[in-house]
Amino acid sequence: MSGGEERGDDMIEALNAAMSGVQDSDLPAPADRARIRKASGLNQDAFGKILKVSRLSISMWEQGKTEPSGHNRQEYIKALRHIADVRGIPWTLTDH
Repeated sequence: MSGGEERGDDMIEALNAAMSGVQDSDLPAPADRARIRKASGLNQDAFGKILKVSRLSISMWEQGKTEPSGHNRQEYIKALRHIADVRGIPWTLTDH
């Protein structure tokens, strides 16, 4: 495994550990989803890899074209909530 892969694995482990205590709640509006993800410094591809979904899924969720469901929804909410909490940014700025 290369150094970059190890750092990526470390980031995934840290995010997974942090997400384990985050409670499920309603998703913010699509524009807020993108705003929160961007605050993490991750692009859609990297964020998708952490969540084990495609870049296209992240894009569609952020545009409001589709909604995550089941396990993907729960993990997406947890990841967004963690980013918002760590970065100290509002969960929502737009009306649904």
